[in-house]
Amino acid sequence: MVYAVLYFLRVVRYRRSVMVTALLITGLLGGLYFTTATRYYEADASLLILQTGGDVLTPSLSVDGAKQEIIPTYCQLIESAVVLQGAIARLGPQHQVDFRGQPRDQWIEILEDNLTAVAIRRTNIIRVSYQSRSASAAVAVIRAVMQSYFDFIEKTHRGTAGQIMDVLGQEKVRVEAKLDEKKAALLAARRNFGDLGIKPGGQVVHPLVQRAVRLNEALVEAQEKRVELQSALAAIQNAVRSGADLQHHLLSVEEAVGREILLTGLGFNTRDAAVQANMERSLLEYQSEMKSMQQFLGPAHPRLTEVAERVRATEQYLTAYQTRVSERLTQLKDTRLGPMLIQMLSQALANASQREMALRDSFETARAEAVRLNGDLAQLEILEHDVEQLRSFHDVLVNQIANTDLRQEHGDIRATVVKEPMASQQPVSPRLMTVALLVLVIGLLGGGISVYVLDILDDRFRSADELRLRLGVPVLAMVRQLPNAGVPGWAGVQANAAPDAVESEAFRTLRTALAFSPHATERIAVSSSEPGDGKTTVLVNLAVSFAQAGKRTLLIDADLRRPGLTTLLGMKGAAGVSDVLRGDGEVARLAAQCVCRSAVAGLDVLGSGPRRPNPSELLAGPRFADLLAWAESQYEQILVDSPPVLAASDAQILGRLVDGVLLVVQPDSNRRRVVERAVESFAALGVELLGVVANRIRPESNDRYDDGCAYAYGYGAAYRDEADQDGLIGADRDHEPQGADEAIERPRPANEAADQIGPVKRVA
Repeated sequence: MVYAVLYFLRVVRYRRSVMVTALLITGLLGGLYFTTATRYYEADASLLILQTGGDVLTPSLSVDGAKQEIIPTYCQLIESAVVLQGAIARLGPQHQVDFRGQPRDQWIEILEDNLTAVAIRRTNIIRVSYQSRSASAAVAVIRAVMQSYFDFIEKTHRGTAGQIMDVLGQEKVRVEAKLDEKKAALLAARRNFGDLGIKPGGQVVHPLVQRAVRLNEALVEAQEKRVELQSALAAIQNAVRSGADLQHHLLSVEEAVGREILLTGLGFNTRDAAVQANMERSLLEYQSEMKSMQQFLGPAHPRLTEVAERVRATEQYLTAYQTRVSERLTQLKDTRLGPMLIQMLSQALANASQREMALRDSFETARAEAVRLNGDLAQLEILEHDVEQLRSFHDVLVNQIANTDLRQEHGDIRATVVKEPMASQQPVSPRLMTVALLVLVIGLLGGGISVYVLDILDDRFRSADELRLRLGVPVLAMVRQLPNAGVPGWAGVQANAAPDAVESEAFRTLRTALAFSPHATERIAVSSSEPGDGKTTVLVNLAVSFAQAGKRTLLIDADLRRPGLTTLLGMKGAAGVSDVLRGDGEVARLAAQCVCRSAVAGLDVLGSGPRRPNPSELLAGPRFADLLAWAESQYEQILVDSPPVLAASDAQILGRLVDGVLLVVQPDSNRRRVVERAVESFAALGVELLGVVANRIRPESNDRYDDGCAYAYGYGAAYRDEADQDGLIGADRDHEPQGADEAIERPRPANEAADQIGPVKRVA
């Protein structure tokens, strides 16, 4: 976001003429409007709204929520057509200046447009204002509107008070008649329903409801008993059919039919069963008593012996009883036990079913009575609610009639003028400050939109920061538009012909940036996004800069399609890279034969050689990698001229073989999208992009690409002239410190370099 704002501000600075033009146009339009617009004057007054409420003797000035909500209604009433019609009738011809030339049916609309009634916040004061072409007419309109408003309030209140009394009286008679009717219906319902005074939702439950609940519980128990008997009967029947031992089912039969009934069916009377149960309880008591005595008495104590004897006798009796029962079961096992148990369970099931049916009939009857009771109670409750509601409504009507009768001669609303109508001496429209502010805002907005649209249409880089941020790589140097030397060969190379010129300093800056780069920079390829961006010129000048710094440098023209470096240095027809890559001999031997020594000391050149039909295959082969390996063993710096990255795949191939690539960009002509695609193509193949060189920066672009490149070597020509007169240049060069390169040597004077310029010589 911050970058976007800063970038937009830089674009505005670049296109400041557009902003100035927009401000001038809006300023002229605003001045024309201010001088020709109709002047309007405003008059205003203030009304205090007093609400008496129920007490006509003490009008309220408090600002509570309920009263504050009514104040906007009074404002709307002041602007209503009824009040404005009365105000128009009170205006004289001399105060109807705003209506001249307008039909009479539009006079109310004109007043509505120019009249404003606003409630002052947290007060009961309404400010009424009106704008007119005449100050006196504005005051007259305010007076007429307020007088019309007062007349309307008084007439409306006195005319409606009597009507309200009649309506309230008729409603009171109707409510009294309906209340008597509901009371009579309530009394009759209580007599008919036998009301016990039990209210729904209370703590007391009606007896009919209690009876239905108890019957329902009994019916559920009977159903559970029947299901239990049915299960036991089915189990016995299955056991009889399968010949299983029926003694295992006696416990379930005992739970279903009862212990006494089971013993009676087995041939034991009820007295024996009762005796057995008593004996079992006694045995438990004796055992508990004996256990307690054993804690305090010895084994031979008479009381302990007596209790132990009773325990033994009881156990013998119970054992004998169990023996008799077992013998009886053994006798009945094979023949009569199964049918007897089935008969007992069938009889018990029949009794349970009859009891269930009887309980069901009783429950249905009780439930119907309870439902009818609930309906009667609900009807009684509705009647009581209606009676209570009618009573409350009757009380409200009585109070309202009393209050209305009391206020019939006194209105609830009292309006008082707290500020008389007064007109301003200066026109309120148009205002100079408002017009000036609008001119400034509209001018800036229009200019900003125009600048934004122009920037969108002009898809070019506007600053070094934009280059760096959009491409994600550093801008290593910015090269000015180089003068056209008009001389072929090395004499036309800027860094060689004029090493002290302002334009040559950019190449030394580039050399220094590469020297301090965190990446390896011994083998560098130079490319561009499009043809004609000046990559070959930058490459040659950079090579001269490295050679002037004392590094053995080799220039390789790997642009086998359009060899610009070979053409620039006049090496057409000479053997070069294509011969090395197509040859059959050793790469080192062929390369040494093809390398040519240049006019710059320490700088050799390997041209492209004759054109071949398959440059991409040649560069991708192993011989070019061997060529770079040989060059690295012979030279300290290797610079490779590659084709434009978007024109062919050669640049990507070379980029994978060297330490890094420099991308030359011409900001004033290259499109942003084209350059971004070039950078993305390198990144897609893992090519190390060392940075960008902005080339051909014109003087008018210096304000956008200002990085100090205006300072030349020796601080400019003027300083150099003074230094020559004082004899300081030579001294400075003798004592110049070494930089990032080892023993960096400053360039030779221009005349010395010119003497060495000549045809390229092949290395012996």
